[in-house]
Amino acid sequence: MKKTDILQKAVEKLEKYTDKKHLVVGFDGFVDEIIQVVDKRKNQEEYKRIKNIKDFSERIASVAGLSANIELVPVQTKLGGNGPIMANAIIAQGQQVTYIGALGKQHVHPVFRSFADNCRNVISLTDPGHTDALEFYDGKIMLGKMNNLVEVNLEHLMKKMTEEELSSLLSATDMVAFTNWTMLSNLNGIIKQFGKIITKQQKKPSVFIDLADPRKRTSDDIRKVLTIISGLPCDTVLGMNMSESTIITQVLDIQEDGVLQRAIEIRKKLNISGVVIHPVNGAAIAHEKESIWIDGPYTKKPVLTTGAGDNFNAGFCNAWLGGFDPAECLMVGVCTSGFYVRNGKSPSRIELLGFMNHWLSKNCGSI
Repeated sequence: MKKTDILQKAVEKLEKYTDKKHLVVGFDGFVDEIIQVVDKRKNQEEYKRIKNIKDFSERIASVAGLSANIELVPVQTKLGGNGPIMANAIIAQGQQVTYIGALGKQHVHPVFRSFADNCRNVISLTDPGHTDALEFYDGKIMLGKMNNLVEVNLEHLMKKMTEEELSSLLSATDMVAFTNWTMLSNLNGIIKQFGKIITKQQKKPSVFIDLADPRKRTSDDIRKVLTIISGLPCDTVLGMNMSESTIITQVLDIQEDGVLQRAIEIRKKLNISGVVIHPVNGAAIAHEKESIWIDGPYTKKPVLTTGAGDNFNAGFCNAWLGGFDPAECLMVGVCTSGFYVRNGKSPSRIELLGFMNHWLSKNCGSI
C-alpha cells in the first residue's frame, strides 16, 4: 500500500476516534535540562553550535591527555524521562493516564506539576533523576544522574497501594506502558507482579515496553527481561529505536541488518504480538496481521530531539488502542514525532491532524 494511502486512512480513523482510553504509564522521572554545546562564541549573545555528535566526539578526543573547556548553554528545563514524556504526549492526544514513577518523594517536583494535574492519578515512589541532554542535529547525548531511582521497585510500590488496589487499577486499564527499563534496575519485579495480576484477570490490558538504550546493562540482564516480556499473558508490543534494536539482535544472536527483517526476527524469537523499530527516518513493525516499513516526515534540522521516540510511542499506542491497522499505528507514531521535533512540544489531537493533513497535501514529500 502506498504511503499516502496509509496516511489518508490514518487521518480518517483519527478524525472519528473519540473514545477515551486509560493507560498506566511508568516508571521513571527526570528533570531534563536541554543543552547546546558551543563550537565558537561570537559575542556575549551569539555562538555557533557544535552541529553533530561526531564533531563533538572529535573535539573531546583531540584533547585526550590534555584538558579542555567546553561551554554548555542550557536552553530549556522541562519534564523528562521516557515515561513522563510519553504520558504527557498521550494525554495531549486526549487519553487518560495514571502515572507511576519518580516525580517527587515529599511532593511533586515543580517541573511535573502541570503534567500531574492532567493525569487521572499519580503514584510517586521517589524523587526524579536529572538529565543533561546535549542536543545535536543528528541526535542527543543524555547524561543522567539517577541514584535515587533504585527506589522504583515493587516494595515501594506496595507501600503506596495494596495488591487489591493494584488489581483494581489494572482491571480498569486499557494499556500498561513500561518505559526506561535500562535506568530502573528494579523494574523486573514490577513487570513480573503486573504479569501475575493480569494472568488472573478476564479483561487484560495491552502492554507496551520500551527498554530505552540497554547498552549499559549486561547481556544476561537483557536476556532476563526479554524472557519476562515473552511470558507476559497479554497483547505485548516491544518498541525500540535503531541503536536499541542492534543491541537486542546481538543478545538474541540475530544476524540481520535490514530494519523490517530485524523486527520480524526479534518477534519470532520473543513470540509476542508486535515488535516496532523506529529510526529517525521512519518505522517498521512486525505483527501477525502485517509486517511493514514506512518512511516518516524526516527533517534535517529538528528544534528538539530529546523525547522524539517517546512521542512516537505515544502516537503509536494511541492508534493501537483505537484498533488501527499496524501500518496506520506507525503513521500516527511518526507524525506525532515529526510534529514534536519541529515544534518542541507534543501535539494535541487537532494539531496532529493538522500536521498529518499538511503532509498529505504534499503527497508525503518534504515539509
